[in-house]
Amino acid sequence: MKRVFYGAAIQGAKDRKERSSVHEFLITSIKQQGFDVATEHTTGKTYEEAMQKLQQAIGPLPADEFERKIFVRNKMIEAIEGDIIAAIFEVSTPSLGTGIEIAHAYLRPRLGLPVVPVLALYQKEYWPNNLSTMIRGISPKHVPHFSVKEYTSLDEAKHIISDFLIAEP
Repeated sequence: MKRVFYGAAIQGAKDRKERSSVHEFLITSIKQQGFDVATEHTTGKTYEEAMQKLQQAIGPLPADEFERKIFVRNKMIEAIEGDIIAAIFEVSTPSLGTGIEIAHAYLRPRLGLPVVPVLALYQKEYWPNNLSTMIRGISPKHVPHFSVKEYTSLDEAKHIISDFLIAEP
């Protein structure tokens, strides 16, 4: 099955439960198109639920907190640099971690990996300071396989995802 990487902020969200339902809706939209999603931990409504889902996707997590962070980071990067056909990120909530994942996704060619299309979804007017310049500043001229799409409703986001994935082989 064709695999898609889905990433989004979970630590910096105003309310993990609120954004988890957005992530669940978007991941379900991806799966309805016939794609597998690398990990669904962003759908966790609590820290514990997110860790359980993460563990289901990447294997047993080290007990030591520092080792766990290294392990999770490495596994996320492996997934992005692995056998995926696309990467989709929900970027309405600022996140350093999601930014690193995005960079690994769109810089795959520099690592000798196949290009994959990257979609960044942004919920209009969700975050008070709007979308980061580091995301808005990725231009189609310089990174033609990267697109930013703004949405006002989850149904609109679902259509954007559908159009994005239909365009993929």
